[in-house]
Amino acid sequence: MKYTTAVLTLASATLSLAAPTSTTTSKVIGAREEHAWAGFAVPSIIKNHDVASNLNTQDAQTATVRSGGAETSTLYDIPVPAAAAGRTCALVVRAGRVGAAGGAGGDNVLGERALDVFRNGFADLAALPAGNLRDAQLARVRFDADAGLYRFDKVGFASPAVESFPCPAGKTLHWETVAVGEFDINVIQQDFQVDGANVPNGLSVGWW
Repeated sequence: MKYTTAVLTLASATLSLAAPTSTTTSKVIGAREEHAWAGFAVPSIIKNHDVASNLNTQDAQTATVRSGGAETSTLYDIPVPAAAAGRTCALVVRAGRVGAAGGAGGDNVLGERALDVFRNGFADLAALPAGNLRDAQLARVRFDADAGLYRFDKVGFASPAVESFPCPAGKTLHWETVAVGEFDINVIQQDFQVDGANVPNGLSVGWW
């Protein structure tokens, strides 16, 4: 897909540049969220939203990027199954393939290494060719390279609504991830199949 190739080319090119130094350190990241996960909901569809053209392109990865004049956000439909009824849910973002051999199927996380997460007003992402209908912010998360996970940044956003919430079993969540700061590359391959209680790569909703 031409869109995917362009985003990966942008991310790869930045590796040879001196990226702006982030002013954020690990001390702003909230305490590590450790749960005995019982299951996960993964997106049924992902589209990357090009800010300049306003067009949405279906993809198999998050490509939330801001670099120079280029900016993309990522839109998600996440159906939460009946199995999550009565459980507590949380946003989970994993980039566990950074530095994958040869770059094939790998994740690229550079710059601010952060995502702002928003609720969105669209009803069916598959039927949304353009626009994003951004609503309320839900959280800011920042990459923890040691864990391969994004942690809640409670200095950047003090009260994340998706750190712990009643699972909306049987409903579909409509979310968007948006880049932070002037230079932020988050290109993350998405797992669309759940492997038991193992954390999927990409964005998911876990419950316990």
